[in-house]
Amino acid sequence: MASEHEDSERAREPLADPIEEGRRVVEVAREEGLLVRSIGGTAIWEHSETMHEEPFAREYRDVDFVTTREDKDAVIEFMQELGYEQNERFNTMHRFQLEFQDPVNERKADYIVDRFRFCHSWSLRERVELDYPTVPIEDLLLSKLQIAEISDRDIRDIIAMFNDHPVGSDVETDAIDADYISGLCQSDWGLYKTTTMNLDRVESYLAEEELPIDEAHLSERVDALREAIETEPKTLRWKLRSLLGERKQWYRRPELS
Repeated sequence: MASEHEDSERAREPLADPIEEGRRVVEVAREEGLLVRSIGGTAIWEHSETMHEEPFAREYRDVDFVTTREDKDAVIEFMQELGYEQNERFNTMHRFQLEFQDPVNERKADYIVDRFRFCHSWSLRERVELDYPTVPIEDLLLSKLQIAEISDRDIRDIIAMFNDHPVGSDVETDAIDADYISGLCQSDWGLYKTTTMNLDRVESYLAEEELPIDEAHLSERVDALREAIETEPKTLRWKLRSLLGERKQWYRRPELS
């Protein structure tokens, strides 16, 4: 029979399954009074049953989380207690990110602090507490729609989320809040451009690939989100940036940043 010490040591060791590990980190963080939610592929898996079956099921390399700046220092100590090694140089240099290494399973754990920042950026500060154990579904969807150089894998993630969630204008956790996404796009032409381009790519993918879903129904949901984005009144900032259009690059290349 294992001793209490052995049980404690196992509790501090990252789990091999990234989905289970994502849950463990969020649950223990809550017990410790820290505000942590998951994001990324494992979070999408939590929200989408479609992701559990072929051809959408896939392996996950890393685990990703969101926290706020108030808990940033405590999260560094917390993750070390859970068996992770911090990238001290990276964590010192980056205001909105944290990076840890899992030496047991040879994978990373990344944190977004307050602000999502990849090809495009927006604040998650007021979003972290809205759902559990992940950030809200519309932030998960937008985290994929904002990828300028999108992959087939990312498109399938988007399709899976649309397949499992209606598009609405409310704050229900099981619905994609179209007002939230269109509200972000109304003042950011770059985010608008990439998001609508990727909605076009999703439509093309649906037309070209044979998938075990109701493609017509899913296309209606894609169209509903597009309509909400297009009909949202745009800000002066959006209109001024739209005059430049694609003549000026409208997204970041994260690998070069």
